[in-house]
Amino acid sequence: MLKNYRLIFLLVLVIALAGCGKDNGVNSDPGEPPALPEIQSEAAQPDISFFEDNQPKVLAKGDTANYYAARSWALWQAAGTFAFAGSYSGFLMGSNNEEAVYEDGMWVWEYSYQSEEGSFTMKLTSEEVSDGYKWAMYWSYDDGETSVDNYKILEGTVSEDGSEGNWTFNSLDTETSEERVAYTSEWTVTSDTESSMRAKWYDDSGTVTLTASFDKEAPDHTMSYTYPNEPNVTLYWNTDTNEGSFEQGGESSCWDENFKDIPCS
Repeated sequence: MLKNYRLIFLLVLVIALAGCGKDNGVNSDPGEPPALPEIQSEAAQPDISFFEDNQPKVLAKGDTANYYAARSWALWQAAGTFAFAGSYSGFLMGSNNEEAVYEDGMWVWEYSYQSEEGSFTMKLTSEEVSDGYKWAMYWSYDDGETSVDNYKILEGTVSEDGSEGNWTFNSLDTETSEERVAYTSEWTVTSDTESSMRAKWYDDSGTVTLTASFDKEAPDHTMSYTYPNEPNVTLYWNTDTNEGSFEQGGESSCWDENFKDIPCS
């Protein structure tokens, strides 16, 4: 009889512990998984359509030189720097076709594939936090000679509506088989007319080599590039008045509503 009581006690204890796990959300029905996030917020990306749409006549005296210097820099720099994170989008695309599984308090998308180069496994995780969802993606690889286990390609937190977020993008150190920070970005979208974005590049030692920022308080737009060992650059333009300025290494050049060169006040 004593053995039976002990057995019943253990069974009740197991059920109670399972119930505790349920309350913690490990085994409970979590509902639907979150939608996959944007790697780069479209709403916070620099809008350089002002420079794409305005091509005033180049005057013989070079009276529009200031504007065209700013235009060339904006079209060349902004597209590459702020859009770099888009190169990581492909890592998320494969998860679109996978069914998420809820385990250990988070959603997991995982898939594997085999090629001539070796075997690969991709895993995306999403955990609900107070300010949205925390995301991370891992890559494992084995070609018989080299093996990489759970290299964290990227991680970040994105609000449920996508208006705020941050990402850290890593590269793989081939000598240590560990990840190191390559690029970070963060953004805030307050409204259709107000937003900001920051991006940083890192070298192999973890030193920041470039900080780029874009702030929009329409009609005012400001883009800045800060380097540790090179002249900094700040570009400003107003989409209502067409006026703007271009500062590089402490030297400023400005233009008026007709895109003509003017002294900077």
